[in-house]
Amino acid sequence: MKRKLILILISIFLISPIVLSINVNAGKAGVGVLNVAPEYSDISIQQHDDSIRLYLTASDYNSWEDIYEVAVVLEYYDSTIATFRFKQYEDTTSYDKYNEFSEDSDNKNLLDIERCSYSHSNKRETVEQRCDLDLTFVFKTTRFTRLKIVIKDRAGESATTEVDYDAEEMTRNSELLVIPWLDEMIAVQIPAFLPDLIALIFAILGTIFIAKRIETKNNIIRGKHERI
Repeated sequence: MKRKLILILISIFLISPIVLSINVNAGKAGVGVLNVAPEYSDISIQQHDDSIRLYLTASDYNSWEDIYEVAVVLEYYDSTIATFRFKQYEDTTSYDKYNEFSEDSDNKNLLDIERCSYSHSNKRETVEQRCDLDLTFVFKTTRFTRLKIVIKDRAGESATTEVDYDAEEMTRNSELLVIPWLDEMIAVQIPAFLPDLIALIFAILGTIFIAKRIETKNNIIRGKHERI
């Protein structure tokens, strides 16, 4: 009996540090229950004069603290233009918050890191407060046809979605000059009076053209009468 008691005490002594470590790590990262894959709550895109804003809400039922990385891939048909990232942690083994935005591209510097932002709730009263991570990616106006968004959690689970973007609608913007052989759009300021001025010029040219036609026709008729 005494020997069994000693074995039980030794087992408790050996197991306690492991259990304590698991509980501490779970408390810091919002893990500790059965892991589920992250998902999307909301995605919206807004185009402004000099930038495009992507508003994204990533959700994880293990807590927003379980989200490791969110990547946004800009694609122009089959080509990747740039990849924007937000990382909560420097790597999946770290428990210290990193919270950094970054860009992978061919030196185009599209992402406006200073204007990007993230937010979450420190409360745990509702599902949204426990699970949602709100992100805003702000990048320069550029041509793209699709956004691919990938959310990864600390356990390696991920969620991927693709959003098609109407590139033709983008090129119809009156303040964007599109040059076919360039990847970039050039923003131009068009004076408010310019459309009216162009319409007036075409009206004058049209009037001159009609007057010339009438004059030519009259000359032909006059010439016929003189020959008669």
